Amino acid sequence: MAAMIASLSAGIVAWILSAYRNLQIPTLSPNLEDCNTDWSNIASGLGPRLSPNASIYFPSSDGFKLAAYRWQAWSSPIIDVVVQVVTESDVEQVVRYANEIGKPFLAMSGGHGGISTLKRAEGVLGISMRAMNWVDVKENGDTARIGGGVLSGELLSGVWEHGKEAVVGTCECTGAVSPMLGGGHGWLQGHYGLMADNLASARLVLANGTTVTVSSVDNPDLFWAIRGAGHNFGIVTEFEYKIHDRKLEDEALAYELMMFKGEQLEEVYEVANSMIGGNVNPQPVGLAHWTMIMRNAEIDPVDPIIVFYILYQGSSSIPATYSQKLRKLNPVFIQSDVTTVQGFAKIAGIDMDGPFCQTGISVQRHPVSLFTYPIEGMRESYNLIASLPTPLKELSIIITEAYSLPGVQAVDSDSTAYPDREGNLLISDMIIYPPSDSDLDNLAHAQGSKIQSLLTNASGRALNAYVNYASGVESLEAIYGYEDWRLEKLRKLKMEYDPTGRFGYYAPIF
Repeated sequence: MAAMIASLSAGIVAWILSAYRNLQIPTLSPNLEDCNTDWSNIASGLGPRLSPNASIYFPSSDGFKLAAYRWQAWSSPIIDVVVQVVTESDVEQVVRYANEIGKPFLAMSGGHGGISTLKRAEGVLGISMRAMNWVDVKENGDTARIGGGVLSGELLSGVWEHGKEAVVGTCECTGAVSPMLGGGHGWLQGHYGLMADNLASARLVLANGTTVTVSSVDNPDLFWAIRGAGHNFGIVTEFEYKIHDRKLEDEALAYELMMFKGEQLEEVYEVANSMIGGNVNPQPVGLAHWTMIMRNAEIDPVDPIIVFYILYQGSSSIPATYSQKLRKLNPVFIQSDVTTVQGFAKIAGIDMDGPFCQTGISVQRHPVSLFTYPIEGMRESYNLIASLPTPLKELSIIITEAYSLPGVQAVDSDSTAYPDREGNLLISDMIIYPPSDSDLDNLAHAQGSKIQSLLTNASGRALNAYVNYASGVESLEAIYGYEDWRLEKLRKLKMEYDPTGRFGYYAPIF
């Protein structure tokens, strides 16, 4: 298995490492020639307000480079100064100070946000949350107290060692808070709902630098808003999160990895559609699948292949009902094994050291949420990926994620700002290319937008774009829902809590 995963990821890793070596400066370094920031004033004006262990990093320091560097380079914010906070009071003081001197601010943890609107954040006072990364399991074992800077992998491992599990995003190196604020899909959502559904309460620093508790009891309207549109409303310094007993019967996570040639696409995704089910025959709570249309020269030196993972929690093997239909298509490679929810990240290359957690590239995504795979649209999207011009062709992929929905749909759709509890599939391109090239930025956006349109048009459904993957050019309705009352409520709350748009850099409501 290790050899095959190495084969899958070697090209990506090699290119990323090469791109990283070719970078002259960190992606977020400011243009010092044009920068009017008075570093000494910031040090003297903000420093005394911070706790003893907090730090202020300026662009020439190694601390700045580590704190400000992002997963990918496209449309990144321009950071002038980074403050590494360690307490809630530190966050409050940074926000208040930024307001006093008229400087924008931006909270950062995993640095994985990739959306066009982040580029509006210029001359930013960055708030690094990474030191606030605790995971404390409460005595009753039903919830954990989580720091606002924790990564997804840290959250899961932190509760795992206590015999618990939790809904987290699939990629270990992303921050946990930001995906949660946008809904938060993950392997365990079929059991327990979205990440946002597992949020019990949060401490939230508002745009004016004050902190409030939000929960179903305290500030319930704001609690509604941060579960789906939370990037617009504040900085989470700490949150209480639902955790769940690891059950022995559910411990095993069986998976099968299959690879298919591109000419088998129609057959492969017809079978995938049969796995999804519907209201009459819903997808089992433990079943999920994940596919990638990508290049692997060892399998096909000319055209992209289809990589297909089937996962089934609670069994040492995939039930034949699901695996045999794909096996009958005669994949060019099959690998079966068993792991755990925690162990799968390394297998799929989405662990901390995996290829999808490397830095130094540009990545654009243009997502769609669908009920089923539109076969014609999948073929057209495959053809587009296959024919991309050389700078984009080598590494660009299409990823599809099909998670179970019972836990998601058990939550009243009106009870959170997250608008799309009916979509069975998340599909997105990842157009990957060398950084710092505006011509490639424009080309990547044009090609990715075509894929988004091809899939949407073929589905017959209005565009629904998962906010955590959004490119930033989608309509607010596509991101936050087409029901009029949703945006009306969000705009009203935005005017109440952030009327000047201080939190306005990630899919802003206005």
